[in-house]
Amino acid sequence: MSEAAPASRIAIYDLDRTVLRKPTFTLFLLWAAWKGAPGRLLLLPALAALMIGYALRLYGRDRFKPAAIRLMLGPHLSPARAADLAARFAAWRVPRDVPPGAAACIARDRAEGYRLLMATAAPEFYAGAIAEALDFDAIVATRHRRDGDGNWLPLLDGENCYGAEKARRVTEWLGTNATGGAVHIRAYSDHPSDAPTFALANESWLIGRSRKLVSLAAQQGWRTLDFEIGPG
Repeated sequence: MSEAAPASRIAIYDLDRTVLRKPTFTLFLLWAAWKGAPGRLLLLPALAALMIGYALRLYGRDRFKPAAIRLMLGPHLSPARAADLAARFAAWRVPRDVPPGAAACIARDRAEGYRLLMATAAPEFYAGAIAEALDFDAIVATRHRRDGDGNWLPLLDGENCYGAEKARRVTEWLGTNATGGAVHIRAYSDHPSDAPTFALANESWLIGRSRKLVSLAAQQGWRTLDFEIGPG
């Protein structure tokens, strides 16, 4: 007797360097400042200093990201401005930066009945627009607080959606959305920091072509894909 098909199929995709080639966080801040408040580009030396401090591990992502957002976008973003910037940024990046293998893999998973979940440390207010542009079903991302008028604030709402916190958020989402029987999960990421999310998956795919990544995948029992080529 054949094994029963899973009641739910979920494909979990990281965003930066997986679904899109380039990291989005700093790129979005620079692009948004250029489009909406070009005078803030005069603050690039301060942004560079923040990035150096982060690279030197003087502080973590939870401090770096809010400070960088405040520096380049200001103390708040109105809902209308945030939505406009996010939609325009997605319209700019998605046609240019999705590797052919990522596009083919997303199409294959969708055709095979998988629900597409984007799981990313990028801020939700623009990552959501990218997920929507790619027709994903859902997203978990770093949340930011809002004030009483609904304006987006630089302050994080909870923890940065990275590593173990991303896996916790994915688990929370699965608990609500993948019920009613067996679940088959595919997970894709370019970075070993997503090992906690890979631990939730039936199929874990490390994206990249370097010998170091291939060796790490072999050690961990993960599969490898090169999204510049195809889904295999």
